[in-house]
Amino acid sequence: MLLIADATAAAPFHAAIDAVGARLLQRIGWAEVAGLLPRLGGRPVFAVEARDVAAATLDAVLPLLADHLAAEEGRAVLALATAQIDLVARHLLGERIELLCDPSPAQRVVALAEACRRMPPTLQEGLSDTVRSDREPFLHPGRESDEERLRRLTDGMARISRFAADFVHNQPVTGASELGDRRTRFDGEPAIGHAVRPQDVRRVIHRRQLRSKFFGQFGGEALFEDPAWDMLLDLFAAELEGVQVSVSSLCIAAGVAPTTALRWIAKMTEMELFIRHPDPADRRRAFMTLSPRASEAMQAYMIALRKIEAAG
Repeated sequence: MLLIADATAAAPFHAAIDAVGARLLQRIGWAEVAGLLPRLGGRPVFAVEARDVAAATLDAVLPLLADHLAAEEGRAVLALATAQIDLVARHLLGERIELLCDPSPAQRVVALAEACRRMPPTLQEGLSDTVRSDREPFLHPGRESDEERLRRLTDGMARISRFAADFVHNQPVTGASELGDRRTRFDGEPAIGHAVRPQDVRRVIHRRQLRSKFFGQFGGEALFEDPAWDMLLDLFAAELEGVQVSVSSLCIAAGVAPTTALRWIAKMTEMELFIRHPDPADRRRAFMTLSPRASEAMQAYMIALRKIEAAG
């Protein structure tokens, strides 16, 4: 592993690297990163301590790190503060980068172990046998659960589009289509985006929030967590209202811890449900929108929902 951290901030990741059983190649300060990356050989896992680092430094160095990770298919675990979400997410967001917001020691260990697990087998020789054999059952279930939920979400959105198209034409509902086929299902149809009002979406969001209000005493907020759906609803409402949503704002809409929200945002961006747009007026911020296909599915869902409610 390669640790990017100034000397005074390196201790938390030093401890996590030791706990994982990995080999620390070198610690480099933020001022050294630009000169080192072009000369770096191999594909180490990067542990990056960004908390308390100046915004100007992050804005200069993170694009270089992003380019390196993309070119080398590397992996990184980056610790950041809540106030840095928009700046960091503008430059670093994706499947190969784990963003930890004000992480605990355990979160650092878990994230580094997972990054090591996902390395090619030939690059795992620096890990102890104990870590290689023990970490997978510890980490795999939770992460696979997230991925499985996203697969179900994608399949469900495809079914929504198919159902809505058939429903509008009073045709029998047939089997689910692939997400990639959805555009052709709506060729020649009315501009259904104009049939959905922002208040319709906000009403759905309000109903979802009411559950936590009445079941909060029973741990209702955790019981009803569904960050993927909550973010889809929030971005669709914002799209209809013509407003922009920053990454940090979307994390709030997700209703889960920022680290969890960032993980979901990265995965849904990789799955082409979300699109990240750097703010041209502010280099320290990025906006998130629905992809055209996700927007289409949300429009279809709202139309189908309204028709069902009207018929009920």
